[in-house]
Amino acid sequence: MSTAPDIDTITSLIAEAAETLVLPRFRNLAPDDIEDKSTTGDREDLVTAVDRDVEAFLTRAFTQLEPAATVIGEEAAFARPELVDRLQGDAPVWIIDPIDGTRNFARGRDAFGVMVARAVAGQTTAAWILLPARGDTFVAEAGAGTRLNGERIRVPARPAGAPLTGSLFTHYMPPDIRRTIENGAGALERLPDSHCAAVEYTDTLRGEKDLLIYYRLLPWDHAAPALILTEAGGVVRHLDGKPYTVRSRNQVTLVGRTPAVVDEARAWFATGR
Repeated sequence: MSTAPDIDTITSLIAEAAETLVLPRFRNLAPDDIEDKSTTGDREDLVTAVDRDVEAFLTRAFTQLEPAATVIGEEAAFARPELVDRLQGDAPVWIIDPIDGTRNFARGRDAFGVMVARAVAGQTTAAWILLPARGDTFVAEAGAGTRLNGERIRVPARPAGAPLTGSLFTHYMPPDIRRTIENGAGALERLPDSHCAAVEYTDTLRGEKDLLIYYRLLPWDHAAPALILTEAGGVVRHLDGKPYTVRSRNQVTLVGRTPAVVDEARAWFATGR
């Protein structure tokens, strides 16, 4: 039997990592602190010494707090892809994205975050997003809602008649699927993207975007923000109508501010609009 650590304990650990490891190096990285780990077909995929330090700090902490759990960090999974298979079991798993938006962090932009999720039997039970340079901490527990800096937050209602706004993330889509999505989403008013899921999801939660469309579903990119958005009233659903889980494979996935937004977007592709 494994008991989940206290929510506030995890929040404090993530804040400690940000204060001691992230912010002191923000806009203060040496050239040899940054590496390119891109593979063929990927956009520039950077990792910094800070990514590795944060992941190591949190991995040690979570292992001590919950020895029965597996910890899957983005950088560990890059070296050992088989770690992701642990999500298929029933035991608890901690999922860490030590710096989401590493390119932004490396270039001194504030659109980056630390993301953590805890999943059991394929379902996310708790999630954290800390945006260190912006001073925002989002925390969600399954069935208990989402809090921003300690205060309950809900997705705001959409203005009546307003056009849908948002962003498409088509880079990793197969060409035929990309064409379908680009053609079908013609009614979407495109907004620039931040290259950071932590920011994209939380912007949607705040009502700054209505819809995001993803295809690549790396668990460290989506597990935490999906729970944080859905516990605040948003929706993360695949094109076939099934909800996202940490076990979801790559597929077209709609991240919506409201259920109505996702229903409208699904209708675009169902009708070939």
